[in-house]
Amino acid sequence: MDGFDYHHSRAVQARAGLKVFNKAVRASLLAAALVFVVLGAGLLLSHSALGWLVVSLAAWPLAALLWHRGALKTVQIRAGSVTGRLESDLVARLPEQVSPKVLGLHVMQCRGGQFFAIRFGISPNFLGQLLSDDTTRTDAVWKAARELADEMKSEEISSAMVTAALIKTEPAVLNLLPHLNLDYSDIESGVRWNKHTAELIQSFSEPKRTGGIARDWSFGYIPLLTRFARNISEQVEGTLGNVKLEAHESALATMMSTFSSGGRQNVALVGSTGVGKNTIVQAFARTLMDPKAQVPHSLQFRQVFMLDPSALLSAAPGRGELEGLLTRILNEAFRAKNVILWLDNAERFLEEGIGSVDISNVLNQVLEGGGLRLILTMDEQRWLQIAARRPDLVTLLNRISVTPASEAETMLVMQDALINLEYRYKVTYMCQTLVEAYRLSERYVGNLAQPARSIKLLSDAAGQARDGFVIVKSLEAAIEQTTGVKVGVARGADEREKLLNLESLIHERMINQTHAVSVVSDALRRARSGVRNANRPVGTFLFLGPTGVGKTELAKALAEVYFGGEQNLIRLDLNEYSQASDVTRFLQAGSTSSTSLTAQVTKQPFSVVLLDEIEKAHPSVLATLLQLLDEGILRDETNRSVSFRDAIIIATSNAGAEDIRAHIDKGEALEQFEASIVENLINSNQFRPEFLNRFDEIVTFRPLTREELLQVVNLILVGINKTLAVQKLSVSVDDDAKLLIVEKGYDPRLGARPMRRMVQRTVENILARRMLAGEAQAGQAILITRADIETIVNTL
Repeated sequence: MDGFDYHHSRAVQARAGLKVFNKAVRASLLAAALVFVVLGAGLLLSHSALGWLVVSLAAWPLAALLWHRGALKTVQIRAGSVTGRLESDLVARLPEQVSPKVLGLHVMQCRGGQFFAIRFGISPNFLGQLLSDDTTRTDAVWKAARELADEMKSEEISSAMVTAALIKTEPAVLNLLPHLNLDYSDIESGVRWNKHTAELIQSFSEPKRTGGIARDWSFGYIPLLTRFARNISEQVEGTLGNVKLEAHESALATMMSTFSSGGRQNVALVGSTGVGKNTIVQAFARTLMDPKAQVPHSLQFRQVFMLDPSALLSAAPGRGELEGLLTRILNEAFRAKNVILWLDNAERFLEEGIGSVDISNVLNQVLEGGGLRLILTMDEQRWLQIAARRPDLVTLLNRISVTPASEAETMLVMQDALINLEYRYKVTYMCQTLVEAYRLSERYVGNLAQPARSIKLLSDAAGQARDGFVIVKSLEAAIEQTTGVKVGVARGADEREKLLNLESLIHERMINQTHAVSVVSDALRRARSGVRNANRPVGTFLFLGPTGVGKTELAKALAEVYFGGEQNLIRLDLNEYSQASDVTRFLQAGSTSSTSLTAQVTKQPFSVVLLDEIEKAHPSVLATLLQLLDEGILRDETNRSVSFRDAIIIATSNAGAEDIRAHIDKGEALEQFEASIVENLINSNQFRPEFLNRFDEIVTFRPLTREELLQVVNLILVGINKTLAVQKLSVSVDDDAKLLIVEKGYDPRLGARPMRRMVQRTVENILARRMLAGEAQAGQAILITRADIETIVNTL
C-alpha cells in the first residue's frame, strides 16, 4: 500500500524549508541583505569602490531567501505517490512513523486542519482524543485522502483532504459528528469550500492585463458620462468573485450573444430583489475587461457605466432640461463606441416620483434606433406594471429572467461572501451557521430572494457574535431582535418553566374553559420544543360558544402571558368583511393599508391572530383563509408571501350558541354533545367541511355558572387594585356584596360581559365618589359592603 515515505526527496526538501529556513533564519537573512545594501550604499556615497563589493554580498542571503520561496516553501507536486502529492506544509511536519493520532495532531497545524477547526469546530483535542495510535491504520487514511483528491480532480492532496480522510476512517469520530450538527457530507463540502477559497485567493493575486490607459484613449471623450454615471468596469477590476450560479451563467451567456449580434443592443434583467441582477452586470463588466475570457471582439474592453438618476435630477430639475441633458448623455455614450449604459432599478427612469425621472419617450427612441448598448435591471412586479402602462416600450426590450438561487448555489455564494463579511465585521462564521442561515432566511427574511436573503441574515447576525464567532444562536438572536419571533427551542429556565405551567398562568386571568386552555398550551409547548410541523402555524383553533364565555379573553390572556403583551394580539372583526370585495381589503399590502391582516402579520409575525365572529365573513374571505390554515402562508395583493407560521390562529364564532345552551340546560356535559354541534354547523351550511377540517382543534365553550361568575368578579377587582396601586390605595368587597353583584349582573345569554359593567356601575362609582369627597386617603384600604352595593343597584 502506498504510504508516507519519510526519506522521499520531496519530504527532505519540505523539512528543510520548514526547519532549516525557519522564521528566525529568514528574518536574519533579510536583515543581513539590508545591512549589506545600506553599508555598501554608504561606501559608494563616500566615493569608495569597496561599496560595490559590499552591495554584491547582499545577493547571497537574497538568493537563499528566493531559493526558499521558490523551491522549499512550496515543494513542487510530483504525481504518483502520496508523498509526492501531499501538501508541502504537511509533508514537512510528519515524522517517520505516522499513526492516525500523530497525523491528526500535525494536520491541525496546517491550513486545512485549521480551516476545519475554525469553520466546523473540529479541534485538535477533538481528533487527538479519538484517533488511533495504531500505525497500521494510517494506510486507510492515505487511501481515503487520495480518493478524495482524485474525485475533486486535484493533483495535490491537501491537509483539508487528509482531515476529511481521518474523520471518514475513524468510526468514533464519525459517530460524534451529529453532536456538532454535522455529517460526513458536510465534511466533504468543507474540503471543496477550502479548495475553492484557495483558488479564489490565488486568482486574485495573479496580475491582470486590461489594456491600461491606451484602452480608453482609443475611444471617445465622455465628460458628461464621467459626471452623471459611475464606471462599473473600473470598480470591478481586480475584485474577487466568479459567476457560478446556473441562472447567472445563462444570463451572462445571453447578454454576450445579444450584445454581439446585429439585433437591438439591449437586455432587461428581470427578477426578484436579491436574485443577483447587479452581480450579473458586474460579472459581465469584469468579463469584458479580462483578456483571457472568451469575449467577442466587438465587446472586448467595453466599459459599463451606471447612470445616476439623482445626479440627473439635481442638475436638470425641469422636464425639458432633463430630456435635453439625457439626450446629450446618450449621444456621448453612442459616439464613445466603448460604452454600455446600465439603468439599475430601471423603473426609476420610467415613472414619476421622488428620486425618479420618467424618460420613457427618450428611451423609446433610443431602443427603436438600436445603436446604443443598454442594460436595464428591475423587479418582476415593476416590469409587469410598466408592461401594462407602456407595452410599446417593453416590446423593444430583450428580457432575461433571473431566477432565485437553489440551496446548493446559495451555500456557494455564502462561502464567497464570507471573505468580505468577515473582513468588514471582524468575526468568523461557522459552517453550521451557513446551513442554518439558508433555512432560517427562507422563513424569516422577506422582501428578498436567494441568495441575498441568506447573506442579509449572515450580516445581521454579525452583531450577535459570541467571542468573535457567528454561530447558530447568533442567527436566532438576530431574527428575534428584528422580528420578535422566538426561533430556537426553549432554552432558558424561565421560559421552560413558563411553558410547563402555561395553563395555571392563563387561569390567573380567565375562568374555567380548561380544555381550550389546555389545547392552546400544548400547541405552544410543541412549537418551542421543536416537535411541531414548522410548515404550518403554531396552532389553529376554532372556538365555539355563546357570547361572554371567554373565547376572546383566552386569546388576550395568551398574548399577554406568552407573546409579551396584548399588543401582540392581532384582532380582526370579520363582520366587517361580509362582502366578496372585502377579500382585497383583507390582503392589502402594508404600503396601502396598515390594518389589513397581511400587513399586520408582516409587521408582527410572532403573535396571536384573533378572527372574531368568523361566521359573518363572506365565503370568499373564508376560502382565502384555507391556505393560511393549511400551509401558514397568504399572498398579499402584490403577490408577496406573508408567513403565519409563527402565529397562533384563533377563530371565534357564536354559531350554535343556542344549541350549546340547550344542551347545558339539560345537564349534559360538553363531551356528550360537542361532536353534534360541529355536525349541525356543517349540515346547516354555516361552514364547509373542508374549512372546519383545517383547524387543529374545534373547542366548544360552555356558559359560565354563577360560581364561575363570582370568580370573574374577583379577577375584575384584581385589575382595579392594580390601577389604584399608583395612588397607594386598595379596595376590598365583602363576599355577600360580590354575590349581589353577580345576582344583578347575571344574564345567561351574555355570560361574563355584564359583570364588568356591573362592577363599573357599583364598585368603581363608589370609589370615585369617596376619592373626590376626600374620604379615601393614600395608604388606606377601602371596604365596600353589601349595603353600599344595594344603594347603587336600587337606583339602576
